[in-house]
Amino acid sequence: MRKHLSLLFIFVLLLVAAAGCSSESSSQSSGGKKESQTKETKEPLSKEEFAKMISNADEYKGAKVDFYAKVFVEPEKSDDGVYIQAFADPKNSEQNVIIVADPKTNVKTDDIIHVVGTVRESFEGENALGGTVTAPVIDAEKVEKTDYITAFSQPLKTIEVNKEINQHGYIVKLNKVEVAEDETRAYVTISNQSNDKINFWEYNAKLLVGNTQHEKADNFEAGYPEIPSDILPKATVDAIIPFPAVDPNEKTIKLYFEGSSENYDINIEPFQFEVNLNQ
Repeated sequence: MRKHLSLLFIFVLLLVAAAGCSSESSSQSSGGKKESQTKETKEPLSKEEFAKMISNADEYKGAKVDFYAKVFVEPEKSDDGVYIQAFADPKNSEQNVIIVADPKTNVKTDDIIHVVGTVRESFEGENALGGTVTAPVIDAEKVEKTDYITAFSQPLKTIEVNKEINQHGYIVKLNKVEVAEDETRAYVTISNQSNDKINFWEYNAKLLVGNTQHEKADNFEAGYPEIPSDILPKATVDAIIPFPAVDPNEKTIKLYFEGSSENYDINIEPFQFEVNLNQ
């Protein structure tokens, strides 16, 4: 189960923390002995530095950050700002961050966002189960919506295919294939130009690499468009079908898609595509 902080609790404590910081700043300017731990940088933290910052944000106060994240709790809004909880590693529900953004920022649960900002401090609070959770607080200069592929799964290689197979007006077109570090994606268009409903069996899709067969993968975080099981006559739908990652240096891969027509007088064979990855 995902653990998350109470945003209202965070909001109150952030206001307290801000007041405390102001007081501390005044104390230091009056001759206090505390030394600043600010780690100001011109360049954003690297991926490795960002991972270290997650567990020890106080060591990175003032550091610039530029990262992607997925919102997992409905943001809390006030006149002073929007308080966002997000995972910078949504696939593993890890790297929890608290983002303080401009009051006009409009994001919601499950949005994928691009954040540019500065590390304020480390925040510790209690989650819904009574456990202690520590997360960095990021003062955002920019928060903008983006998509899963741009944020977390940019392709290492893109192969434009644009091939279609037509069986009795049941048309499957493979538009392109993307090979990413974590998955392989098939961009497919299904068009029903027959007079009967057709069925597409998405979970029967297969990827063949050499002699190794791979089933369709699940990627619930991505929110890819899915093909409905029933497609009405004259309707067209698009989908992204994910499979396990393949070596981008493979020469060829084969993709298999299955379906049927509700006209039982015709037979629909599997739709088979061979893709050259060395294009």
